[in-house]
Amino acid sequence: MVSEVPPQAVERARSHSHLAAAWAGRYLAPFMTAIAVLALSAMLVFTIYFTQLDLQWTAFLLGVLFAAVLSLVSQSMKAQWRLLRRTAQLKRSKELFTEEVAKRERSAQAQRSAEQRFRTVMDALPGMVFFVDRHERCSYHNLAFQEWCGLTADEMGGSALRDVLDATSYHELRSAGMEALLGNEMQYETQWQRSDGTRKVSVKLLPYPLGAQTMSGFYAFVTPLSAAQLAFESSGQPAMELAPPESSSETIYFDEMAREMTADEAPREHLLRAIEEDQFILLEQKIEPLVHESVPANLREILLRLQTEDERTLLPGGFLEIAERYDLTPAIDRWVIRKLLKSAAAMKQADRTWRMPLYCLNLGAATLRDRGFANHVRGQLQHWELSGARLCFEISHASLAAQETDVGILMDQLKPLGCRFTVDGFGSQKVSFSPFRQLRFDFLKIDGSIVSEIVNKPSELAKAKAIVLACGKMGVRTIAQFVEHEAVRAKLKEIGVDYVQGFGIDRPGPLAVVAQMAPAV
Repeated sequence: MVSEVPPQAVERARSHSHLAAAWAGRYLAPFMTAIAVLALSAMLVFTIYFTQLDLQWTAFLLGVLFAAVLSLVSQSMKAQWRLLRRTAQLKRSKELFTEEVAKRERSAQAQRSAEQRFRTVMDALPGMVFFVDRHERCSYHNLAFQEWCGLTADEMGGSALRDVLDATSYHELRSAGMEALLGNEMQYETQWQRSDGTRKVSVKLLPYPLGAQTMSGFYAFVTPLSAAQLAFESSGQPAMELAPPESSSETIYFDEMAREMTADEAPREHLLRAIEEDQFILLEQKIEPLVHESVPANLREILLRLQTEDERTLLPGGFLEIAERYDLTPAIDRWVIRKLLKSAAAMKQADRTWRMPLYCLNLGAATLRDRGFANHVRGQLQHWELSGARLCFEISHASLAAQETDVGILMDQLKPLGCRFTVDGFGSQKVSFSPFRQLRFDFLKIDGSIVSEIVNKPSELAKAKAIVLACGKMGVRTIAQFVEHEAVRAKLKEIGVDYVQGFGIDRPGPLAVVAQMAPAV
């Protein structure tokens, strides 16, 4: 390995070369000229003395000697002139090099001073500031965020976001961060967990760099809200019609969520009006097969957004918790069924060769308890003359663990229609395959917390391999969530995962409606 030469050694070598050149120009050239003249003179005297030449030959030889001396003197002067010019050039180069070194040192010192001032200012801020890159690593943070996480500077540097935040805060920030990586500025309020309890915080995400086609990450500005702020924001606002909360902080949390979503309108009425007036938006995202024998090949997940009156688009995290508190998730899930099947019927009518993809829809926990939901699905399929085999209902791993009986009843009602079922987010909590003994699932989605780390953590890779192996024995196809990088995709294909889904595969897009159909029943 070649080591770098110190700048001091280079400077000493250049100084020695300049001294040698100056000595040669001042002493060596004249000395060599004198030696040449003496040698020629001696040769001429020797020739005249021993050969006894006449005066004519002697004059001729003297002329030759004189011409040789002139030639030697001329060459010596030219060499000395070149040497002096080269010495001047080297001296100027040395001066320029010295100036450049000094300039770079001043620039580096100014940059260090600016970074120190920036760090001092950021560390003095009461709010938390940190930068998250596309690999979900915290590559910069200020002192407030470090103290919130309760970690040292060495422990924080370059840490994965999931390692410094609690699971709930991480998944909320990750969901909003995906939108930020698309170039959208995001802002929301939520609760963050720390060692001494929970605090209500305001979170703002700014994509970076602004205006670029591809974002390298996003800056997060997190400000804990004081009691005075919460009291001020809560003043003069209508009370929420919620069940008695467990704590005052929980009340504040849902109050703020409802206010952000609905402005001055009562939350329940706002959501009901959104259902009646089709203010929800359906998006679809491709689920890509990794193996050619995977059937079916055309899978799409249906995603839900809420369009507010001020033209903001809310992610599910901004309204689903409110909908669950008011027991409105069954109504929203029914709306999704109506809207999706209506769109599919319109596409089929516009193009007879169009084949409906296998649409995957998430169901809320309350919908699993809704004994009329299966009849609603059956009625919509009959009304639009579509097959239930093109619907796949996703049930979260947490809901499956808590409501296994309800899930079994729903599957018994919808499986005869051809509907399929997926366990969503498997591995987000304690892994258990016991429900699969009684319930026949078609797909299992490996949670993104496992998928995103299979390249970096052998333990997560081993966990993914074990899930794939168990699913293969049960005849359940696997889908990996949150795939964002080609290296992850290649590793998933290597271990035998059937499908992949995520921003690295396909970004969500609007579900097209090509024609107006008859009213839904």
